[in-house]
Amino acid sequence: MNIRTGQTAYENVLSLDVDNNPVTGATFDSVLYLNNTIFTGTTISPPTLTDPIRGIFTFSWSADTIGDYQLYTKNNLTDVIFVSNTVNVRPDSEFEQNIYIGL
Repeated sequence: MNIRTGQTAYENVLSLDVDNNPVTGATFDSVLYLNNTIFTGTTISPPTLTDPIRGIFTFSWSADTIGDYQLYTKNNLTDVIFVSNTVNVRPDSEFEQNIYIGL
C-alpha cells in the first residue's frame, strides 16, 4: 500500500487465546521498521480496543520519512506476534494532483 508523507496508517490486530476467544485486556510490545531497520523517528499511537466482541485492537502511526514501513507487535498475554504488510510512504509529488484554475 502506498501512502503520502504525513498520512496516517491504521492496522487492526486480533487478540485471541488458543481457543480463538477474544483477549481484551492485552498489552502489546510494538516497534516500527523502516526499510528493515527499527525506526524510532515516529510514534505508534497506543492500541485502541475497537471491537471487544472480536478482540480487535487498532494501531496507528504516520511518518514524514520516505520508505517502506512495517509494524511489528507482540501480544504480551498470548505471545502472538503480528507483522503488518509493507506500507510504502511516498512524497506528495508522486501522487496524482488536481490543479484548478479559476476565471
